[in-house]
Amino acid sequence: MKNDKYQDKYLTVLTSMGFKKVCYREWGSSDNNNVLICVHGLSRNRLDFDIIAKSLSSHYRILAIDLPGRGNSDWLEDIKDYQYLTSEVNQIPIFHNILTALIARSGAVKVDWIGTSMGGLLGIELASKANNPIRKLVLNDIGPFVGAEGRAGNAALASAAGTYDTKEDAIQFVLESKKAFGPFTPEVAQKFAIDSLIRGDDGKWRLHYDPKIVLGREAKDTNIWGEWNKISAPTLTIWGTESTLLSESTVEKMKITGPKTELLSMEGVGHCPGLTSKLEIETITSFLLK
Repeated sequence: MKNDKYQDKYLTVLTSMGFKKVCYREWGSSDNNNVLICVHGLSRNRLDFDIIAKSLSSHYRILAIDLPGRGNSDWLEDIKDYQYLTSEVNQIPIFHNILTALIARSGAVKVDWIGTSMGGLLGIELASKANNPIRKLVLNDIGPFVGAEGRAGNAALASAAGTYDTKEDAIQFVLESKKAFGPFTPEVAQKFAIDSLIRGDDGKWRLHYDPKIVLGREAKDTNIWGEWNKISAPTLTIWGTESTLLSESTVEKMKITGPKTELLSMEGVGHCPGLTSKLEIETITSFLLK
């Protein structure tokens, strides 16, 4: 029986500019020790996982986080704190510590992980560490290599958002700019768009993230094959075959190196699959529960 109820909760975390609040949404029974961590992409938020979390709530306690600068979590003053890969900052990034705190809050010894884009890169880095708690890893349209051009395009898309006088105009912008996402039913597309937005104190609508999240990012390749090859957790990759971030050559290499990923190809979908279709949910559920 599904547990359709959820609660939005908060962690208090320490950043370079003091303590901040980080929001996460918890689905399922609070006494369930089978924990699934869900981490969104660059400019997305915890609400992206509502549909799959509801489906999996009879099997898991699901914790879907808003990383700082997104959704209901606090923004960060220092743009360097938004750098999330060890290879970019040459130290343990704040996001790693926040996610470790979330796992600790869950009380679970082992967790499963679904990461979309940025959330998948974070999953790869954490799953590569000695004595890590990740039991199974699901990567949504991301791998150990992302070309500089793809990264720049993704950042440009996040930077393109403005402010909108009406909710309808804001929804239309999201639907047009994020049309590579999916596949969505019309109802799910509307939810996706509305979940992307917030109305400011000035009455205008904007995308629900800090515009600074894309600043200070070098236009270079992301290459963490070394971390990939250290992963022992069984891995499933969801690939949008029209993706601008995950290439076919990277997918093919992922199938024969490191954890030798299983693969679900979503034909005609770009960056990135929405994790809301029957095929995606059934494939992920089967992988996690087998």
